[in-house]
Amino acid sequence: MTTKGRLILVRHGQTSANVEGLWHGSTDTPLTERGRDQAGKLGAYFRNIMVPDVIYASPLQRAHHTAQAIADAHRLVVNLDPRLQELCLGDWEGVRFEDIDTTHDREGRLYSDPDFTPPGGESQHHVRNRMVAAIEDILARHRDQNVVLVSHGVALGIALSHYLHQDTTRWLDYSHRNTAYSEFCPLEKKLLSFNSTDHYREAH
Repeated sequence: MTTKGRLILVRHGQTSANVEGLWHGSTDTPLTERGRDQAGKLGAYFRNIMVPDVIYASPLQRAHHTAQAIADAHRLVVNLDPRLQELCLGDWEGVRFEDIDTTHDREGRLYSDPDFTPPGGESQHHVRNRMVAAIEDILARHRDQNVVLVSHGVALGIALSHYLHQDTTRWLDYSHRNTAYSEFCPLEKKLLSFNSTDHYREAH
């Protein structure tokens, strides 16, 4: 595809925390063997999505290594931006999702209150502010270029729910599978594709 000025958002490949149902936000978890395979398939398939001019990623290794698979296929470097990191749960890092819901956050404030901040962690609005700043800075720096951003499930969901609804509490509506990609047009505030995993099917 030769069209320029496109933005593709990618979630990282599978990690052990994904398998075990643990919240690893700022925890720097590596990809599993399956996650590395997912990233490799995405990198090999990416030419069918677009030809990227520039790739940015969260510095956490699960995102960085996913981005590297795309970069290697196009002879690009990965630019790391800490603003693309996952929501940090502070003292709740490494806790099972179910235990957060039943023990730490019975009122569901993590989901329903955009200003709720877990002890030592971040709020939805904090993540929104840094994600939106990163996206807008990067797009301004690379006008009329094809941009890939590799980030994390909650962070991407918060950014999209902000752009599309001005409501970060809808982030669960924009959950991505591991190495799924979406095309987003910030100017029109429109999703052109969402949670695509064509590279999975291509491999079979």
